Amino acid sequence: MPSRPGNTRDRLRGLRILHATDSFLPNVGGLELAIAALLRGQVRRGRVVAVATGPHPDAPGREDIDGGQIHRLPMAMARVPGAYADPTHLFFPPIPDPRFARAFADLVRDFRPDVIHAHGWILYSVLGAAGRAGVPVVATSHDHGQVCAAKVMLYHRRRVCSGPGLTKCIACAYTHYGLKGIPLAAGLHQLGSRRHRDVAQWIAISSALAARGSAPRPADRTQMEVIPSFVDDDLLALATDDRTAARPVFVPAAGPYLFYAGVLGSFKGVDVLLDAHARLWAGGLKVPLVLAGFPRPDFRAGDRAGVTVVTNVPHPEVVAGLRHAVVGVVPSLVPEGFGLVAVECLAAGTPCVVSALGGLLDVVADGVEGLRVPPGDAEALADAIRRLLQDEGLRSRLGAAGPAKAARFTLAEVIPRLDEVYLRVIADAGAGRPGSHGHELPAPATQETV
Repeated sequence: MPSRPGNTRDRLRGLRILHATDSFLPNVGGLELAIAALLRGQVRRGRVVAVATGPHPDAPGREDIDGGQIHRLPMAMARVPGAYADPTHLFFPPIPDPRFARAFADLVRDFRPDVIHAHGWILYSVLGAAGRAGVPVVATSHDHGQVCAAKVMLYHRRRVCSGPGLTKCIACAYTHYGLKGIPLAAGLHQLGSRRHRDVAQWIAISSALAARGSAPRPADRTQMEVIPSFVDDDLLALATDDRTAARPVFVPAAGPYLFYAGVLGSFKGVDVLLDAHARLWAGGLKVPLVLAGFPRPDFRAGDRAGVTVVTNVPHPEVVAGLRHAVVGVVPSLVPEGFGLVAVECLAAGTPCVVSALGGLLDVVADGVEGLRVPPGDAEALADAIRRLLQDEGLRSRLGAAGPAKAARFTLAEVIPRLDEVYLRVIADAGAGRPGSHGHELPAPATQETV
């Protein structure tokens, strides 16, 4: 007999979830913010949550954040000379890191999770311990890393890749990483993908990622369920605050401005946006452009008329910047896994111009919440921005439609869907009987009432 909603809610309380993620706070990016928000949301709903990740030079090995346990475990790769250009961002290889795998096995024994939720290449370092402990693993694809060693599906940094292949992936990874790209691509294609079949359920955060599949080789692929990424409910409330609130100090004190937030790199289309803005400025539409993000070595803004560049801006200030902008722009050249900045822009009631590819297609419908343009086309991007600047009625209509669309990408919408996946894989693994953690897990439910 199906579980009653109240009974399901009671039994979900105390569910022990162990997230394993390639990167976590104090690093700040889409993945880190998403996992931190998910931790907070799950703890608020009565789950027992821990996060396992690699070490960070500016953070302790063990701490509690927002009611969840954070475990930064040692890695063998961290000891390899020259393996990392930045010691604060230690990516995992697409094969098991032996030192981390041993520490993770100890954590599984001590924490006793009901389910492990992996995010990124850390998956290959957790599958062994999970299998030995009989704990089902859910894996979420936040980018193209499950099929692409460079994770961005940009072939030789020049064009969108048509699909994986061993020889072409090795050559492309060499372009991205140098010599270390060769074992990364080979490991992902030949070894890592076979382990994908040990995952109880694959999740993709967009239909674009799901269409790529769960492994580079079709024979190793398993079904992927689309559960979108999300913004924190609190952030959504902040984004929809009164638009007369004070502007951030780094944007113009008055008047309209264009806004970009994200990595300041060529693969994000920032150069294309600068070109489009220069065309508008030269044509007499002198609307300032604000770029807020994280610099990369390949980005040089230079001294450009009407352009302000700010870095390492706190996330609430980024949201405020979007809220007061006349137009937000997401001009990516690569197929984004999702597009959280676009969601934040819509939540703020600001019309958004996005590249027509990847996960951005799930977020912005052309002519409904924003406008789509061909990626890499500066003239088309300038035309779309000009159209919005000159048509107040269109701006108002698109901006008004944004918050309702953004509300579909919130924790309140996503967590019940994740709960359903967790309960299903636990039941499939034979863990639906009274277990060692003092509670009996229910049969899968369609949705929890929270």
